[in-house]
Amino acid sequence: YSKSGKSAFSLIEMMVVLGIVGLLLAFAAPNLFSLISSNTLTGEGSVLRNQLTLAQQVAVSKNADVEVRFFRMADYSAAQTEERFRAFQLYQYNQAGQLEPISTFFRIRAPVGVHESLSTILNTGSGGATSVDKKYGFDSPRSGSVEAPTGEGGSLKPTPYVSFRFRPDGSTDLPFRTGNKDTWYITLVQGEGALQSNDPDNYLCLQVNPYNGQVSEFRP
Repeated sequence: YSKSGKSAFSLIEMMVVLGIVGLLLAFAAPNLFSLISSNTLTGEGSVLRNQLTLAQQVAVSKNADVEVRFFRMADYSAAQTEERFRAFQLYQYNQAGQLEPISTFFRIRAPVGVHESLSTILNTGSGGATSVDKKYGFDSPRSGSVEAPTGEGGSLKPTPYVSFRFRPDGSTDLPFRTGNKDTWYITLVQGEGALQSNDPDNYLCLQVNPYNGQVSEFRP
């Protein structure tokens, strides 16, 4: 009888295979990283959009205003020491007439960030509210400061915020503006470089209709 010898890969064959795999990964990596980044941006945008929609639904169902606050803070857990709008939370009046949180304190995960110059909801001087508007509560976006878990290790510290409200009829307290200025939106982008550009390649823009509170999403 004849013995059948065991075959194996030679060192040269293994090196050739590894070289081919390396080349394939090199070509695929940019597209893979782009896909991961896009998914992160989409995920953070979905969380924010869902919370805005929830705020409107709670305001209607409980017949009481719901305030959406965007917090300006550093994110020490992600080594982001510069203060930017990096978190948001929903508030509503309790039986004692005080605003209290009704949602989790949502942190926008790095490297996704809020592009402030492309977010009119965060510009407290962009409303153009008149004295009549303010008399009836139409004075958003408004600014304030409150204790929030924005310190190192999640400790509480006074944190500035900008907010607006959903009304019990589903509308918002954002002033009604005429022409092409009748838009209120917040824009998320991917990466620190995109935060410095006024024309980012990839972004997710959530527009809030001041009349009916509808939230629309726009992508390039």
